[in-house]
Amino acid sequence: MILSAPNKPAAWQKDPGLGLLGHNVIKAAGRRFPEARPGEIALSLVPLHEGQAVGFSHRGDHLGYPASLVKLFFMVAAEAWLATGRLPPSRELREAVAAMIAWSSNDATSIVLDLLTRTTSGPALPPTALARWLARRQILNRYFAGWRCPEFAGINLVQKTWYEAPYGREHQSCYDVPNNRNRLSSNAVARLLLALAKGEAVDRPRSRAMLRRMERFPAKVDRKNPWNQVTGFLGEGLPGDARVWSKAGWSSTTRHDSAIVELADGTRFILVVMTYGAALAANKRLLPFIARRVASGVPKLRV
Repeated sequence: MILSAPNKPAAWQKDPGLGLLGHNVIKAAGRRFPEARPGEIALSLVPLHEGQAVGFSHRGDHLGYPASLVKLFFMVAAEAWLATGRLPPSRELREAVAAMIAWSSNDATSIVLDLLTRTTSGPALPPTALARWLARRQILNRYFAGWRCPEFAGINLVQKTWYEAPYGREHQSCYDVPNNRNRLSSNAVARLLLALAKGEAVDRPRSRAMLRRMERFPAKVDRKNPWNQVTGFLGEGLPGDARVWSKAGWSSTTRHDSAIVELADGTRFILVVMTYGAALAANKRLLPFIARRVASGVPKLRV
């Protein structure tokens, strides 16, 4: 079943000035951090203003392991299921979605995906039962395919996120089924954030509610909290008076972040950066560096 899709915002168009800024940011990152090779970074940048959206991407269509960025898609799907009555509202679901986004709880994500797909984790399954289970896990892929966004081509949204590793049927799904790990591109994430920013993810009230869950406060962040999703990520490189709605993702081989940013002068933009490899996963200065360069450059553009 494909649930109703939103009115999709038009695809962003290329802009020469924005392209120059984007390429300069990638080059500057490589000079500052030799391990930040262009082939290990994907970046999408979309200024937000009235009228036709313009954007820039560097390897924006590269599909890679998204870590916890996938939770943004789970959140939108949960709101869509609630809006259509496929899921009844409950305190458990509300609290789980909030925890999944606010501090990236994998335990909360587990119950959210169970509810969305009507599957559960557990012991390994025999082939026939596993096939039924895998088919149910495809429902989010079918839903987002219904958006008919070219940026969503090839994405995969079927796996839970783990602190350690999957077992049982989750291990079967992740490792025994070819090419079945979660996959996203920076353009796909930017497209989802564009729908949220324009109030078109499910509907305007639900888009606003989802943004409230994503709000971060760079100037007030608890630096001692390892799950604050600002320290070592895009928010750290932004001015303290900026407003940020973001979701980060990280693993031993990835460090990603995705943000809607509003600067004090009213400049608004979407920035998604996905990095790959152990060296960049451990680098807590690269994403703040990129955000700082973008935040200083976008207000100077006439786009």
